[in-house]
Amino acid sequence: MASFASQISFLLLFLLFATTLNRVISCDENDQSLLFIFKQGVVDPTNQLSSWSVEKDCCLWEGVHCHNITGRVTELSLFNHSLGGEINLCVLQLEFLNHLDLSWNDFKTVSMPPRQISKSPFDAHNFHNQSLATPSNHSASFSVALRYLNFSYNHGLAINDLHWLSQLSSLKYLDLSDSGIGDDTKWLQHIAMLPSLSELHLSQCGLRNFPSLDYANFTSLEVLDLSFNYHMMKSKLPNSFFNISNHIYDLELSECNFYGQLPKSLLNLQNLKYLDLGYNNFEGSISDWLGQFEQLQHLDIYGNLFHGIIPSSLGNISSLFYLDLSYNQLNGDLPETLGQLHKLYHLDISGNPWIGVLSEMNFANLSNLTSLRLSSTSFEFDFDPKWVPPFQLDMLHLSNTRIGPNVPSWLYTQRSLRSLDISRSGISKIDADIFWSFVVGIYFVDISNNWISDDISNVSLSANISHFDASHNSLSGSIFSLVCQLESNGESMLSYLDLSYNHLGGALPDCLANWKQLRHLNLGSNKLIGEVPPSLASLNLNSLDLGDNSFFGKFSSNMLNWTYLEYLILEKNKFSGSLPNPVAQYLVVIKLRANQFVGSIPSKLCNLSHLTILDLAENKLSGSIPRCLFNMTPPLSLYYMPNEILKIFMKGRELDYQSFWRLKYSTSGVIDFSANSLIGEIPEELVSNSQIQSLNLSRNYLTGKIPKKIGVMKLESLDLSYNNLSGKIPSTISNLSFLDYLNLSYNNFVGQIPLGTQIQTFDSWSFVGNPELCGDPLPNKCNNKEETHDSKLAEGDEDDGFLKSLYRGMGVGFAAGFWGACASLFLIRAWRYKFFRWYDHLADQLYVAWALFFKSFS
Repeated sequence: MASFASQISFLLLFLLFATTLNRVISCDENDQSLLFIFKQGVVDPTNQLSSWSVEKDCCLWEGVHCHNITGRVTELSLFNHSLGGEINLCVLQLEFLNHLDLSWNDFKTVSMPPRQISKSPFDAHNFHNQSLATPSNHSASFSVALRYLNFSYNHGLAINDLHWLSQLSSLKYLDLSDSGIGDDTKWLQHIAMLPSLSELHLSQCGLRNFPSLDYANFTSLEVLDLSFNYHMMKSKLPNSFFNISNHIYDLELSECNFYGQLPKSLLNLQNLKYLDLGYNNFEGSISDWLGQFEQLQHLDIYGNLFHGIIPSSLGNISSLFYLDLSYNQLNGDLPETLGQLHKLYHLDISGNPWIGVLSEMNFANLSNLTSLRLSSTSFEFDFDPKWVPPFQLDMLHLSNTRIGPNVPSWLYTQRSLRSLDISRSGISKIDADIFWSFVVGIYFVDISNNWISDDISNVSLSANISHFDASHNSLSGSIFSLVCQLESNGESMLSYLDLSYNHLGGALPDCLANWKQLRHLNLGSNKLIGEVPPSLASLNLNSLDLGDNSFFGKFSSNMLNWTYLEYLILEKNKFSGSLPNPVAQYLVVIKLRANQFVGSIPSKLCNLSHLTILDLAENKLSGSIPRCLFNMTPPLSLYYMPNEILKIFMKGRELDYQSFWRLKYSTSGVIDFSANSLIGEIPEELVSNSQIQSLNLSRNYLTGKIPKKIGVMKLESLDLSYNNLSGKIPSTISNLSFLDYLNLSYNNFVGQIPLGTQIQTFDSWSFVGNPELCGDPLPNKCNNKEETHDSKLAEGDEDDGFLKSLYRGMGVGFAAGFWGACASLFLIRAWRYKFFRWYDHLADQLYVAWALFFKSFS
């Protein structure tokens, strides 16, 4: 009997368990309907929502989570799913939804839900006909269970009205970062109606002004992030701002355009642990009262206008572990009290005009320090040669300082370094055995722009190093060991190698296949020789600079992998053969000047839509300039090379652009085909491109006239000298209002130089060598007739057109006047009588006069 009862109990438990399982996988019909409607507005290019079908229970759909027992949808998380389209707020009608995350997608708009929801999710007709547009008086019932809402980083998601937020009474976390909510002037009012809100993130939301805070009482708010609203504030921080909640422990206001002094009412936030005021326009001195924040852990005021000394009271904030005072106008000594902050792990005081001496006393108790940045400071470094720091750094940046000429001995005690920057620090003396074995094992190394003179033939890089910049020194020797002999087996992690502007010699070794991660290779301005090795083609480079060496031989397209290449610099070598035919999508810069390339300009260059600099000068190129070549557009946001110096020949001289970042956003286009053997006319398509900033076609054999459309360009530099161009200089050249370099010398131009505010400001050498050219600024003046004529009329066809229009106008005017008078006499009787009486009287007078005249001779 007992055994039978046990079996019955087991059966009942099994049935209960089976029923529970059935309920877990059974999705609520209404929830499924809402999710289907949400999906109607979603663009899903990568088919991430393929599981959202009637064949599957909605609790098993991608990103959907249900309650284990009730089967109701409690969470929808589609973070970073490459989705686009619109966010239909019908998802907020999911009755038990408490977590909604649609961040890091590409949604464009937000729409209100339909009035009614179909109860049959399988009726496609119902789905198709349910309107996603809702009248303004629509009041949808949203979930009161929602605690977490995240629509952030959807690339400018437009949310023009936030009134629907007020219904989410249980919301604790709200993140709309990178959304466009600036058009809703009542955004703060809507958000202030969320009584439970504890975290608010509105970074990069395009907020234009700071609304009144009179009605804002966020009693539960703990985290407030309004950072990167560049155009939002442009005002002082109001005192009322620090009364909205006394529970705030995280306040982020960086890059909001605030100005003025920090208000002392900031002290109202005594629970503050994280304070970021970076990159505003705060000014004045750093107040002593900042030392009263006993719980503050993170203080960031970089990039402001603070001046004076650092108050010693900051050393009283014993809880501080992150301190960034960089790029202000602080001066004086660094207070020794900062050396007592034993919890501090990050200290950045870069970019301030400090004075005084920095010694080991400033770091006495900083035993937890892992990141130290002193770049661009004027301190005198006075460390005991035997000093052993109490810390082990992960990052040390000392660029633009005066730590040289010797490498400080305490640096070698740092065995945990992953990032070392001692560029431009005046170092000229190294202990080669210790120095190279130390730096080649660090992940990120920048020792550029010093006076280090050493033979690196025996130096080998560690396989773990990622960034190595030793440019602008006086290094010599072969790079065979550096490139070919890795300190450990396997492929190298190196992605950035810059050895430019040294005295390195020998050939480029054929062992580059081990450098699969390499993206930036700069060996320019050395003494390297030989041909380019075949293994170069195995690299997926973003940039290659071999310029100003003695490389020779052909450089064909199969010597490179063009897939990701953006910068190709081979100038000032001895490369020969035809120009490479690049099959590349991203090329921004091609510099091949001063080589021995022959043949015509390849037509495949026409496909490089992002090309910004094309320099083929000083080669042996022939043929005409392709008409399809200049369909250039501004470049994409591509690979960034922070310390690169790019030399561009324009305005008659070689100019330095200190980084490619500056190049991309300040230079529209540079074309230089000078010193070749090009023939034919200047293509009209070329001068129709308003993106070109500098154009140099000098020292070729070009013929014909300068196209009249040249006036639409935004040129700053134009050089067409030493060609066979003829005809008059088009008057449209006067429209080049940005032009500050012009050379049209030694051609066959005729007539007067066009008048204009720009043209006459250039020296006469800009026009010499054109015997039949006259007018300012040349000394030979035009004759009066030509000068008057040219000052009023355009040249060539424009002259004929103007005269024809003039004569045509005179004829029309005469005809109109003549027939107007005749018509008046014909239609108006009184005028007709008066005219004929006047005519008869005039005839009588003339008859009498003639009769008397002839009578006097009789």
